[in-house]
Amino acid sequence: MINLDWILLALSSVVLLSYVFDILGRRVRVPSVVMLIASGMGVRIAMDLFGLKIEFVDMVLPIVGTLGLVLIVLEGALELHLTAEARGLIVRAGAMAVLGIGACGGLIATAVHYGLGADWHRAWLLAIPFAVISSAVAIPAAQSLLKDDRETVVYESAMSDIVGVLLFYALLNTGNGVAGALVDVLVGISVSAVIGALAALLILVLLTRIESHVRFVPMIFGLVMVYSASKLVHLAPLVSVVAVGLTLNNAHLLANVPRLAKVMTKSLYVEIVAFKQLTVEITFVARTFFFLLLGYATALESLAVYEAWIVMAVIIGVVLLSRKVLLTVLYDRDTSTLFWFAPRGLITILLYLSIPAPLRVDNFPDGALMLTVLATTFILTVGLMRAQPSPE
Repeated sequence: MINLDWILLALSSVVLLSYVFDILGRRVRVPSVVMLIASGMGVRIAMDLFGLKIEFVDMVLPIVGTLGLVLIVLEGALELHLTAEARGLIVRAGAMAVLGIGACGGLIATAVHYGLGADWHRAWLLAIPFAVISSAVAIPAAQSLLKDDRETVVYESAMSDIVGVLLFYALLNTGNGVAGALVDVLVGISVSAVIGALAALLILVLLTRIESHVRFVPMIFGLVMVYSASKLVHLAPLVSVVAVGLTLNNAHLLANVPRLAKVMTKSLYVEIVAFKQLTVEITFVARTFFFLLLGYATALESLAVYEAWIVMAVIIGVVLLSRKVLLTVLYDRDTSTLFWFAPRGLITILLYLSIPAPLRVDNFPDGALMLTVLATTFILTVGLMRAQPSPE
């Protein structure tokens, strides 16, 4: 019989341990997700020694991961300020995200096509997850960087997630090739941006009307519902999430709209700050359990396959080469810190697991997925240690 007291003890210990990792990570400049993944692997080894097992991990992991993805992107968007000075930064970060997926994905797809003998459709489906920068890893790690680098990482990783998810599902659902998928991406972005803006306006109105003590959590899960519904009809749900975050964090820009001016009160801005704080807290919990469960779900024997190491090395080489070229072309300032910020993580895993069995590349070693996540996170750790910390 399951002892609920032991379960509650374990869950609370995990959250407290993650909080310690978060504080420790800021001091030693190591991403807390690295410690969480390592802890998950340690738990797996210990439980295997005693013949114990956590059930339903494979089912729970995608659910927690999707919830964490929505919250992490929302948290990142809630930190972005739309100003005239930031216009150039946004354009360059967007170009890095789009061109990065195109260049990195194209090179990986080419390697898969000629190296593993997959057709181009399967090759691109496999390549896109590895071409996407994980905002779930990059955004929390960027908090200690200088302002320009921090905002660049937030914009680039969020846009990389959005474009990568859109392109992946468009390619998966249409089968029209990359050109047809790009058309679907543009349509999905446009529709989802409108939905997100309308959802944000509804939240602003509700923040001024609802007097109940419980009001933020229903709004957050209402946004998750919008995300899920948009995904079911193959739109761009992350665009809606970003639109909500940008609108709420830049609500002062709506004060010039006659019909919205009366809504923009001082009390509304206080409510928005409280909404942002709750989002940060919930995101912390979701991120904690996802990366811990990810470490636990990793089959350690798959990491010892030499083919997986070869594939991982090729992917890392492509990632770093394409990133170095794009940074040199798009920026005229020091980008030595940004070079290291190309982690693969939550979104890479979710997209990889979403590839249907008939469309998988049979001779692709599964261990290369986790090795790539660990390697890019280690590279990020090196970059954090080398970076100039923010004085904030």
